[in-house]
Amino acid sequence: MNVCFPMLEEIYRETLSRCAPERLVAKVWRVDFPRTVVAIGKCAGTLRDGVDCDDAFVVIPDGYRRPRKPAQVVVGGHPHFTDASFEAGEALLRFVDAHGDITFLISGGGSACVEVPLAPHTRDGLIRENARLIASGLPIGEINAARKKMSAIKGGKLAQRVRGRCVTLVYSDVSRDALSDVASGPTIPGSDEVHLIADNGTLTSTAAAIARERGFEVILWPGQIDGDVEPIAREFAARAQELKPRQVIVAGGEPTTVVHGKGKGGRCSELAVRYVLAYVLAGPPAATQALFASSDGVDGNSGAAGIVLDTIPTDFDRDAIETELSKSNSMIVASAMGRAIMIPPAGNNLRDLYLLARG
Repeated sequence: MNVCFPMLEEIYRETLSRCAPERLVAKVWRVDFPRTVVAIGKCAGTLRDGVDCDDAFVVIPDGYRRPRKPAQVVVGGHPHFTDASFEAGEALLRFVDAHGDITFLISGGGSACVEVPLAPHTRDGLIRENARLIASGLPIGEINAARKKMSAIKGGKLAQRVRGRCVTLVYSDVSRDALSDVASGPTIPGSDEVHLIADNGTLTSTAAAIARERGFEVILWPGQIDGDVEPIAREFAARAQELKPRQVIVAGGEPTTVVHGKGKGGRCSELAVRYVLAYVLAGPPAATQALFASSDGVDGNSGAAGIVLDTIPTDFDRDAIETELSKSNSMIVASAMGRAIMIPPAGNNLRDLYLLARG
């Protein structure tokens, strides 16, 4: 087995460890922040564990890590609204209304796990519209803009209920400088202070540092990856063709995919498949490897965190693959081309990490 293959997953796993929310929030926390804490999102449990407070309310999606430190914990749905999401929303409002100064720890996943409809919208209406938005392939900013109009929590409305000082710390799963999109911005605008804990740039710069420690020359992709998955795959394939031995491209972001069917897959598995198709079409494959993985350990409904390719396969039926992709069934193809990364839902949520390397 090529030495570069296990190295890529090792870099990925070490990156997640160094970017753990409880480690990074502790670096931002100040003793003068309000000691009543509300943590929302996939990382709510781990973020709460990284701070010292007197009272804590934690709302997390089902399946994500609960806090180890004392807290009132409620669990909502994700990625779709559930009855538990609305019950969590009502409990959240009761907690906020009963307290004064509050520090909010906000992470991605909060849009679905906690909600209260804004009149005249109803629970059933929000469930239908949220499902449509998720399947649309729209950028997350556009999805959240629609969500905010229907919500009594999102778009800064939660901050309006705070009777005292309102401080927000954000562990971001969106594009740089778009902090009001994280969990659809329940306290942005409206907070007295807003501080960034980490974002995808933190993830990629950490991965780059680890790759250098392991002897790679790093090519850091400029900016975050956004947009449709297919042109991104083509661009990755073209750049990977140019790699020299012991070079690695480190990139991150979150491309969009449109859900066409009821297959199993996610943006990382589809990106891996389209990368292989584009790479082989571009020319004779060199000895390259690749990793496409989510930082939260969940790639769509694939059941995996992502895909590692230790070689670029060339023996495949392109028409059959395109048929599977048309049904949003990318995982069966990606796992045949490479290997699925199987980890529990991670405490991280800083978008995706992509590594393209030549040994």
